[in-house]
Amino acid sequence: MNYRHAYHAGNFADVLKHVVLMMLVEHLRKKPAPFFYLDTHAGRGLYDLSEASAQRSGEYKNGIGRVLDAPAAALPAEIAAYARLVRESAGKSHSAITAYPGSPLIVARMRRPTDRLVLMETQPREAAALRAAIGRAKLVSVLESDGYAALKAQLPPRENRGLVLIDPPYESDLEFDRVLAGLELAHERWPTGTYCVWYPLTDRAGPVRFHKDLERSGIRKILDVKLSVLPIDAQVGMAGAGLVVVNPPWTLDERLKELLPQLHKLLSPEGSGGTSVTWLVPE
Repeated sequence: MNYRHAYHAGNFADVLKHVVLMMLVEHLRKKPAPFFYLDTHAGRGLYDLSEASAQRSGEYKNGIGRVLDAPAAALPAEIAAYARLVRESAGKSHSAITAYPGSPLIVARMRRPTDRLVLMETQPREAAALRAAIGRAKLVSVLESDGYAALKAQLPPRENRGLVLIDPPYESDLEFDRVLAGLELAHERWPTGTYCVWYPLTDRAGPVRFHKDLERSGIRKILDVKLSVLPIDAQVGMAGAGLVVVNPPWTLDERLKELLPQLHKLLSPEGSGGTSVTWLVPE
């Protein structure tokens, strides 16, 4: 997998991540008290899917492309809200394909004036692009620093309610060890926060070992969400993607059990792969 998210922006894994991310943020918005959002691997924030890097892979065509092509009236409310935000983010001077929002911009669009965002990005060019995409906004910080270190430096937040997204590049299976160590540290410092960890589903041993390590970690309330568009043993880099959600909102699991089969049908009309929503560790 290539670190630069531009190669994979808008693919089926991005759609899964962003739909669930919006559901988590929408839950936080239900209470008037401000929330905190930390993005450990923020990326550049805005992607032009007409550029060569995205066109070379073409992954977005079977991801956000299918979402935008679907009739809005036929989409479940959460997916329709995602499609609407993507279109609105582009504005009048761009199309949804030339100005596709990543996770930090999605949350920035959804935040209220009192909600605080800290966006971490280690790559200088990506961080500069993210600052340009975000613009000047009170209580929104783009920090050119290590996202894992931020789990110690930024937690617990003064708001004492919020969400942490951990979405690294997984250039090797060793990344799972860093994620686990970071998640354990973060949860120790802020046990009531909600954590969302994205990971790829491949035929490598990393995802299976990651799940076993999570079960032994001592962390409670761990929900695992998976969506595959190909069989797990398919000879490709990534057959599916998953999200580990620690301290998920009440009823999120039940809603995702209804929603994910509909999302899968949209992203994999031929029926390959599948979905699952399971508790790795209950309360």
